[in-house]
Amino acid sequence: MPFRSVLFTPATRMDRLDRALEAAPDWVALDLEDGVGPQERNAARDALSRFAASGLADVADRIAVRINSPNSPDGIRDLAAMLDWPAWPGLLILPKTESVAQVRQLADLAATRTPEPSLLLTLETARGIANAKAVAGAAPAGSAIAYGSVDHMVETGGDMSGTALAFGRAVTVNAAAIAGLPALDGVCLNYRDESKLAAEAELAKSLGFAGKIAIHPDQVGLINATFTPAESEIEDTKALLSAARAAGGGAFAYQGRMVDEPLLARARRIASTFGRLE
Repeated sequence: MPFRSVLFTPATRMDRLDRALEAAPDWVALDLEDGVGPQERNAARDALSRFAASGLADVADRIAVRINSPNSPDGIRDLAAMLDWPAWPGLLILPKTESVAQVRQLADLAATRTPEPSLLLTLETARGIANAKAVAGAAPAGSAIAYGSVDHMVETGGDMSGTALAFGRAVTVNAAAIAGLPALDGVCLNYRDESKLAAEAELAKSLGFAGKIAIHPDQVGLINATFTPAESEIEDTKALLSAARAAGGGAFAYQGRMVDEPLLARARRIASTFGRLE
């Protein structure tokens, strides 16, 4: 499934859901964590429980829910409430992921549901970044990894500049690549500055990220466009994969260049993400 864009909106503001869906992100993330004040979290859980009993099933393949850390009282309350939901979202977001045990706990719970939701694991603490490879390696198939740049910089004292974020971005995308999972870049806080968002998205794409987190509906179109292959790239990928099948394996000449496994792996990754290629 594509992970080009995940748009966050507080679970206390379900009135924003229609607009969020209209922006056409791959996922709308209803937030129980940082987007909701501590005093509002009971109300947020109640709002999501009502939604789970009514409209969630109709849009579950586009809805994510970010719970609080299962190591916290609010996280335990989130999971306890979800046990009674008749429908679950298609994606569960685990904040501040730091350990294999956290991943396995949520994965085991998700595995009890049909259909089983995917997981998005966010690396946003110094410990999480240090354990990135193990965390990504414990993730079930169909999961994704995200870099929570804001929280990471709060902990390290960084300033959100490209230089300050370089290490966290590199670690995140490398850990995701080892595990064979897509990675999402963190948010652009200047949501009205389109040029800054465009520059961040292009940088993230060049580093190997599959998408980027959004905090405003107006950011989604640019993010989706950046991380969607151009029609010409799609046609080239289809032709390359067809030529590879005809070649029957091994390196082969294609349009004046030699094609080997790394190039084919990239083409297959595009094809698996954007099913219209096959």
